[in-house]
Amino acid sequence: MEFIEQNMVYVVSALLIVWILWKRVLAPKLAGVKSLSAADYMQFRHQEHIILDVRQPAEWSSGHAKDAMHMPLSEVGAHMHEISRDKPVVVICASGNRSAMAATALAKAGFDMVYNFSGGMGAWQGAGLPTQSGA
Repeated sequence: MEFIEQNMVYVVSALLIVWILWKRVLAPKLAGVKSLSAADYMQFRHQEHIILDVRQPAEWSSGHAKDAMHMPLSEVGAHMHEISRDKPVVVICASGNRSAMAATALAKAGFDMVYNFSGGMGAWQGAGLPTQSGA
């Protein structure tokens, strides 16, 4: 106990790192979510699939993947029945954190082919993948 009290900053930092790793890397992998980089998507994009953008409406309006479906993370649980289970689902957000949570929820709900787009819209745009603005 004395060690924890003397090294509280290190203990809290270690717990925070473990929590971030769990949420972003381990939980999605355990749920069956696959990570999909922009380079991997270049080959994957010719298959029929759904792109699910889980960002907030203002983020969506500022630009999103062409032909993407919009469903903010807070609505995924209530509206996942609107997503086809017959096609792979590529989930994207701004950085990869919210999409990892949404992808994990979909996988736990029985979606078989769920991918988390690594790096979010920044990686999407950086790879020169098609975007559109507005609703």
